[in-house]
Amino acid sequence: MTLFYQNADALAKTYDPSGKVSPSLRSEIYDLYKQGSWSSLEALFKNSNLNGGWPPANGGYNIVDNVSFEAGQKYDRYSGAVGNYSGTGTPTLGGSFTSPVIDGYHYTFSQRALNMPEKSYDFYYEIDVLNNLLSFQGQLADVIPWFGQVGGGTQMMWEIPVDPMTGYQKTWNKLAQEGYIRVTIVKSPSGKYNNLAGTVIQK
Repeated sequence: MTLFYQNADALAKTYDPSGKVSPSLRSEIYDLYKQGSWSSLEALFKNSNLNGGWPPANGGYNIVDNVSFEAGQKYDRYSGAVGNYSGTGTPTLGGSFTSPVIDGYHYTFSQRALNMPEKSYDFYYEIDVLNNLLSFQGQLADVIPWFGQVGGGTQMMWEIPVDPMTGYQKTWNKLAQEGYIRVTIVKSPSGKYNNLAGTVIQK
């Protein structure tokens, strides 16, 4: 494993930002993370009520930071809509975590180690990078097995900036409106919005 976090305290910043976890527990977590002992690590997180049940390190290992986005790249993602979506018009889609689509290969749902069943997600969509002009980068990593899923896929965490108009991270819709990406809704795993399959969000 390529070790991105050089010590227990560095890793702890990803699951214990307020610094409440004891040094001994931090060390135990760090050792399990370094060893790739994922089932033991998840059990420890559950028993210690850490990070809302989510894994440390943003769910990744073998992390590569400061990865640039380039024209022609494709990513995909499962999510619901941001806010209350009534079913009319185009949904607002947001979030940071995607998986790369490389040579047409899409990672399986289980390889992503998400926290809900596939049918709980209203939208599965693809994101095409249209140019080399994005001002931010991403963090690439292998996916930690968690939530009863196999993991082992690849994830890209987009370090998307805050939209000064809203005070929140820019949505995929906003990035599309700005001309950087194109979003295509492929399907509605929940079945609620099958009519939106094929919907394209772009400038």
